[in-house]
Amino acid sequence: MKNILIPIDGSENATKAVEVGKELAKALDAKVTILHVVPPGWDQGIGEIDYVYVMAVPDEITKYSLEMLKQAKKVFDGTDLHVETESIYGSVVDTILDYVDAHGIDLIIMGSHGLGALRNRIMTGSVTTKILHQIEVPVLVVK
Repeated sequence: MKNILIPIDGSENATKAVEVGKELAKALDAKVTILHVVPPGWDQGIGEIDYVYVMAVPDEITKYSLEMLKQAKKVFDGTDLHVETESIYGSVVDTILDYVDAHGIDLIIMGSHGLGALRNRIMTGSVTTKILHQIEVPVLVVK
């Protein structure tokens, strides 16, 4: 196993997935990519105000995405692991699936429920569930 992908969305479970990813990457001497996908028309609550919906302009969304990735990458400070970050605009599930195919990802580590699940108490299908049903590489789901 050489390439680990950790998709994040700023949720507590995504943060836990980054921590687990760090430990697995150290044990396997694997390369890590932390990915944040910004969906079209994103109206994401930011940080602690995740029940307040804001329509952010593209510059604010990009800034928030890059800051989230920067914070996630800090978890790997003090290690000699190769860690990259990516912020991509697109459909979350499709972008993750395409990224896995295009970059030879061997393992995905992701949180069981992201920010969408926290806001929408009635789930119609989480990103994690959709990934599990459509991917052929192993997925480690972190609660």
